[in-house]
Amino acid sequence: MTLDDLTVKETAEFLRVSEKTISRWIRQGVIPAIKFQGQYRFDRREIEAWARYRRIGGHTPSADAVPETVDLTEAVRLGGIHYKIEGDAPAEIFRNMVELFPFAGNMPQDMKEALITDLTEREALVTTGIGNGIAMPHPRHPRDWGIGQAVVGIFFLERPADFKAIDGQPVFVLFPILCITVKGHLRMLSQASHLLNNPGLREYLHTRPTRTDLMDRIQHGLPQAADAAGR
Repeated sequence: MTLDDLTVKETAEFLRVSEKTISRWIRQGVIPAIKFQGQYRFDRREIEAWARYRRIGGHTPSADAVPETVDLTEAVRLGGIHYKIEGDAPAEIFRNMVELFPFAGNMPQDMKEALITDLTEREALVTTGIGNGIAMPHPRHPRDWGIGQAVVGIFFLERPADFKAIDGQPVFVLFPILCITVKGHLRMLSQASHLLNNPGLREYLHTRPTRTDLMDRIQHGLPQAADAAGR
């Protein structure tokens, strides 16, 4: 855990609610929290973003809080493009996937485990398989996983896997989305959906293109100034 982590009591004081309310929100799964050594902890920046989105607490954002930059091309550069990911079920695939993120070497092991758990629990709740062999896994609650900005990876599986996608097709490629704020997640989801709604791009993914070719296709497949309105 880090210096920016809050306890249940500190979070209650920060949001100006009772500890019982925090406990209820944890049970309901509506507040972003991580269980560490039997105790719940909350990331301060993540809680600030969550509270602003829900208009809770009336607190003032910290002085170093900055808007989240959301740019799919840059996010993929940070997350990387990876091939031959092993695994036959989501939990196993996520574990192998997380280790391949370029920044994984700098992530504390407990944070890696939290990310794997969050991805797995989100997948169990409802599939992130959007059809055509594509899935966009993401945690239930956005938070900063230590990168400081939005990240999207592209992971081609060694074998198609059953994600119980909406069209029943097995998944062969994952586009995991890691964002800091709810607003940032929605904007990134919009950009990624725009790209993946292109039938030509979906067919192109089946060829498992090289990193260079795929990055070029992504960059030119997005509308100009796609995120201008949100900056």
